[in-house]
Amino acid sequence: MGSKTKLELTWIGKENRPKLEPRILKEDSAKSYHAAHRVTNHDLFDNRLIFGDNLLALKALEQEFTGKVQSIYIDPPFNTQQAFEHYEDGVEHSVWLSLMRDRLEILHKLLHPSGSLFIHIDDSELGYLIAVADEIFGRRNRISVVTFKQSSASGPKAINPGLVTTTNFILYYAKDKELWKSFKVFVPTMRDDRYSKFIENYEAPFKDWKLISVKDAFALHHKATWNDLKARFADKLETRIEDFVLSNSDRVVRTARVAPKDVNEEARAALVQSSQIPGKVFRSERPDKDDYYFLDGEQLLFYKTKTRVINRKVTTAAAATNI
Repeated sequence: MGSKTKLELTWIGKENRPKLEPRILKEDSAKSYHAAHRVTNHDLFDNRLIFGDNLLALKALEQEFTGKVQSIYIDPPFNTQQAFEHYEDGVEHSVWLSLMRDRLEILHKLLHPSGSLFIHIDDSELGYLIAVADEIFGRRNRISVVTFKQSSASGPKAINPGLVTTTNFILYYAKDKELWKSFKVFVPTMRDDRYSKFIENYEAPFKDWKLISVKDAFALHHKATWNDLKARFADKLETRIEDFVLSNSDRVVRTARVAPKDVNEEARAALVQSSQIPGKVFRSERPDKDDYYFLDGEQLLFYKTKTRVINRKVTTAAAATNI
């Protein structure tokens, strides 16, 4: 067979497409709100709240915004087969798929070549929606399926038979993965208490660094005993310790075993020396990265590598995952 075939989801009525004429949007000036005039040439007056059928609204946006939208987030009806006060969430499955297909096709046109689409959905139509979105955006352009906890296993849901559903999902697609720009995203996390050592004399030459416990350093900082601090801060103690660690992240450390094969040749020599001369810190410089530090045959890891600025605040952070 010479013809090319592709994997696709079919359903009754898939070939039926609505006839959409070009539309225009009309501004209701009585409800518009923005500054009276532009202050600079860079001021933007392009925020819009559109009231009406979303398919027709999307069609109206095509002429002005095709290929220009960088990011789109949609939260369509989940088709849970329930009736809500303001909308019907129980249409026939094939009808729902056609409704989603028609909208996704226009959204695909609106996206900039390097743009991204996010679709919030639950598991009622998840598998089918993935197949439809793969067909429109291309399977290779599916970046991720994000799972998030939307509720707890309590209330009316908990009496249902089987597993209690507590999750929702976000489908993440790129218009073109080759042009899509990937940025590492970080989220706040709890303090990592494995970093339990503190460089007491950080200002001294690194060879002479001495380590004490974070607990002792915290007590010295407050000029009090540990028992006094527990009584003074009570349930705020962990928060105070975390603030102290974040404020001194360049001198809070942990030691970790490292295999010689996992470091470069120069660092390997410093690692071996640190094993042979206990109590002395050895350094291996790296031009474009943080230097290696070794003590007693182990690597010194600094807490500052665990921190990021999130919402203008320095915090312990970890890379965001698909959970």
